[in-house]
Amino acid sequence: MVIKALHYSTNYDLTQHLSTNHCLIMDASGLDLQDVFGLLRAGSTPSVCSEELARRISSCFTSQTANAPAPSVTHTDLMCLCLTLTESIISRLTAQSLPRDATMFYEDVMRRLFGEMNLMAKLGGSSWMWRHACAEVFEKSVSSSELDSCLWSLTAVIKAVLRGDTGPNQRDVLTKLLSGLDSSIACLYTNLLTPDTQEPHKREPVNLSKTMCEFFDLLEVLSAARLRYGVRSSVQRVMFVESRALLHVVRADVEYLVKKRVVLLLKRSLLRRAGEDWASAGVGLESHEDPGLTEDMRIMADGVLQEVTAGWLKEVPVKAQASFFGGNYDVSLGGTQKDDVILRAVSLILLKSLEINIQSPPWKGSQRDIDVCGYLTELMSFLQRHGTLVSPDAHSCSWVSVVFAEQDDDMMESAKTLIGLYLYQKSLSCSDSGVCVWGCNPHCHFILLLRSLSFDHSVLLDFLISSETCFLEYCVRYLKLLHEDQTAFSSSCRHIEDCDGAERRTDPSVQAPSAVSESLDVVPCTRSSTGNDVPRLVDYGSSDESEEAEERVPDRNSGNTETDSGRTQSGMVQTEHASDSLLGKVFVCLVDLRIAVTRLHNRGLFPYNPTALLKLLNSIEHQRNKLS
Repeated sequence: MVIKALHYSTNYDLTQHLSTNHCLIMDASGLDLQDVFGLLRAGSTPSVCSEELARRISSCFTSQTANAPAPSVTHTDLMCLCLTLTESIISRLTAQSLPRDATMFYEDVMRRLFGEMNLMAKLGGSSWMWRHACAEVFEKSVSSSELDSCLWSLTAVIKAVLRGDTGPNQRDVLTKLLSGLDSSIACLYTNLLTPDTQEPHKREPVNLSKTMCEFFDLLEVLSAARLRYGVRSSVQRVMFVESRALLHVVRADVEYLVKKRVVLLLKRSLLRRAGEDWASAGVGLESHEDPGLTEDMRIMADGVLQEVTAGWLKEVPVKAQASFFGGNYDVSLGGTQKDDVILRAVSLILLKSLEINIQSPPWKGSQRDIDVCGYLTELMSFLQRHGTLVSPDAHSCSWVSVVFAEQDDDMMESAKTLIGLYLYQKSLSCSDSGVCVWGCNPHCHFILLLRSLSFDHSVLLDFLISSETCFLEYCVRYLKLLHEDQTAFSSSCRHIEDCDGAERRTDPSVQAPSAVSESLDVVPCTRSSTGNDVPRLVDYGSSDESEEAEERVPDRNSGNTETDSGRTQSGMVQTEHASDSLLGKVFVCLVDLRIAVTRLHNRGLFPYNPTALLKLLNSIEHQRNKLS
């Protein structure tokens, strides 16, 4: 794909060149590349060995020639021809249209080119002609197929580097690749996003939509390059410093897909998740220190809060969720379901922006206090307008479980963030009264999460072991809060039970949330605030999954005194005879989680040291007995 990207963006006319400049397509050693083309089409191989052909193709992209101020036309044409030849070989191999001997020959050529000869690094770092062509097109900033192809090709090459396709030294390759493109991309950012988002009638909507999607893809890979390899350039700061231009896209005359794409870009930027779906897994986000990123994140977060204050949430479109064949949600009870992707993204954009602001020192001359309550009230109104919170008797804090029910990582991120916002607001008012009104009670969030999982501790164990969510950090943070704020936790349990009772009185069809069934064949559903049944996050209904869970965490009735020794003899919490109250179910679940973690840790099967977590879990029984 990268070969095609580089070749496509140079607009090289191979047919015309072959017919008029045959004498110019021989390399320095005299190999006629036109003959190689002919042999490839015929399914044959040249007289040279595969290693020699690979070496000669690779030699066309040497850095010393690429750095020359005015390379010869001969070398330019030869480099384009080698790109085309490489693309043709890949195409024939992909189509499996070559004889066996020819296939083995050309496969060895490609293996050597992209292996020991590291062609990708040479293409990314040394293709002066391609970079120059892209820079010229970016500076023109005219929406066209030429601009789209340049955006796509640059994005494809950077992605390949981030995935590790170019071998080692990714940071050097990226730095060299982006040299000379800073000003042109910044120019494109300004011309594409401002002021035309204010005057959308001046652009052709269809062409602009495609171009903007390609541009947002490029911004994400540039952000990923900064996060993962510390590659810094002026253009990588533009999307943070000028983030309000991105926020204004939601009001532009572009397709809904474009507006959704820019919202997701903002979300991934604020969560530092850019490129997580395709970048090399071996590189952590903290591999290269970037002292300026924290400040840039704060600028973006401040821009978000300013736009929300100005009414941005009222302009964000939320369409009905598309229905695809084989979909897994039921709209028969509640009508059309809204686009949950947008709802989740907008919610996290605001939550993370608030978190970044309260964790940062105040701006010079600015007021320190941030009205977290006011912003979250705006968010509740946004969700209410789009049908997420429609039941007057539903608990306001249930919005987290409803909005993020299908995305575990986003749910844990939002719940973790809301703990910080709750503590900040409490520090200002010295009280948590009314915290449930604006949906920011972390005790309610945790209780409702456990209830949505049928209080199944094995699901929590899966979350703790998995690296796909921040549940460990969230769990530790919440258990610390529970230790310090037991009274508020008890009040939250009673409040949720009162809301359940009120909802059942209003709608007799709503059943009381059942306890964990003796058999996990039927997974109960929590009644959402929309009146629909929200499916549990995990269903251990099948016998295979049940046996796997049993093998992972042995039966607590097995009689193993060593592993069961974690339960205290006095005031012992008996899971089988626990209280039917919501408070009792939460504590039983946490005690069972402690026992499971302790067993795995004692056997050396837990993937990390859970000492800090176990210290918090060990205090659960004491807290339960105290509240009882």
